[in-house]
Amino acid sequence: MKILRKSLPVFCCLCTLLFLSGTADTANRKADDPGRAARPFEQSLERLLSAGGRAGVMLVSLPSGRVELDYRSGDPLVPASVVKLLTTYAALKKLGPSFRFPTEMYAAVQPSDGVVRGDIWIKGYGDPLFDFEKAGLLARELKEHGIRRITGGIFTDESFFEPAAEQVCLDRDCVGAYNPVVSAAAADFNMLTLRVAVPKRAGKPVMADAPAAEGYARVRCSAVSGKKGGSLRVKSTGAVGNGQEGFQVTGQGASRGPRVREYRFHAADPAGLFAHTVRVALERAGIRVEGRDSRRGTVPAGAVLIARCESEPLSELIADINKYSNNFMAEMLLRGLGAHEAGPPGTTEKGVAAVRAVLDQVAVPERAGMIDCGSGLSRFCLVSPGTFCRLLVAAWRDAAVGADFLSSLAVNSGEGTLRRRMAKPGLTVRGKTGTLSDVIGFAGYVTGPAGKTFAASIILNDVRDRAGARRAIDSFLEDVAFSG
Repeated sequence: MKILRKSLPVFCCLCTLLFLSGTADTANRKADDPGRAARPFEQSLERLLSAGGRAGVMLVSLPSGRVELDYRSGDPLVPASVVKLLTTYAALKKLGPSFRFPTEMYAAVQPSDGVVRGDIWIKGYGDPLFDFEKAGLLARELKEHGIRRITGGIFTDESFFEPAAEQVCLDRDCVGAYNPVVSAAAADFNMLTLRVAVPKRAGKPVMADAPAAEGYARVRCSAVSGKKGGSLRVKSTGAVGNGQEGFQVTGQGASRGPRVREYRFHAADPAGLFAHTVRVALERAGIRVEGRDSRRGTVPAGAVLIARCESEPLSELIADINKYSNNFMAEMLLRGLGAHEAGPPGTTEKGVAAVRAVLDQVAVPERAGMIDCGSGLSRFCLVSPGTFCRLLVAAWRDAAVGADFLSSLAVNSGEGTLRRRMAKPGLTVRGKTGTLSDVIGFAGYVTGPAGKTFAASIILNDVRDRAGARRAIDSFLEDVAFSG
């Protein structure tokens, strides 16, 4: 599995490909222009700007597109997860709201007499929500065709993406659950849960297993319970071959604490986890798989398609991405978009090129900055607030996909990452948030009780107080909505 660590050489290479410079738009009115009459919400702008060492803000009235406020909107800044707006809108434009990612099952020869003779291959095309339920759909289709036995094993075909498996890591941290492992054939977000049970009595052995990945996870546990607890260490020891991964639990667990604890891990062998998921679904459907090896391999020429399932429609996928800021799904979508636009295998570069093409198509110039990912999980992704705001205006006017894009956004005091924010009566905010350790951002639409709607884009970098920065953004949006 390739681990992608954002580094300076990667940044320079992508800058050469994507960096476009330009002069500031002199038609934009600057918020700090002393010759311009102050607006009611500009008082909250001062609080907003003090929340970050570097800031960019743009506010546009809809549907006219008139710029109401522009503070350094052309400056390239780290947008964090706000960049998901670019990924999802580009996918909607290129693929359409009803597009679905397939997963296919192949056999070397046509099954006969209820038997698949030889191995089977499962080819993934980037379904970001493939899970045991979808594996069950494949198994059900085989059963409906009378298949009861497979004499070979299961191969996982990940060739629709390149590299076959890739982890996107931020700040050299590859452990956090927000750092996704991406592969064209991925089950359960390429993650698994290890459950550790600590007995009440001290000195008793701790029990550990992976219920949803039994057969993939090989767990060795030497930990015991203790009255005062201690250090309970749970770690992956990596892929061990045969489509399996080793885990080790050592140390001492507190008997007075939670009896059952759960630990989440990225799969060290995504192909093995995927094949395991399909194998379990087949066996539970009454289809015996006699071969025990679960390996990575491409579908051979002349293979026969024997089962197929599809993802949810793209309109539903992007709602999960934008409302809940799912990094794994965004990176899967970027590579899938690249494969469908430029031909497989899908890569980050092909996906970025497709996003850039859509920005050009809707007349959103990337005047200063660059894009190197689909999720915003990067310090080298630099996008101006003006780019996001102009995209929001284009989407608002887009009769083909605008409604799907708008409905994918989080809603204040409602759902997604804005569900606990801005609960004032009469205020409606739909948008995408962005957060890194020193970055807070927002881009979306704000409507007040008078029915007036604005597109707003705010990016704050070098933030020291993230909670305070969020409050400043909320206060600014509220003042805009109630300014009349």
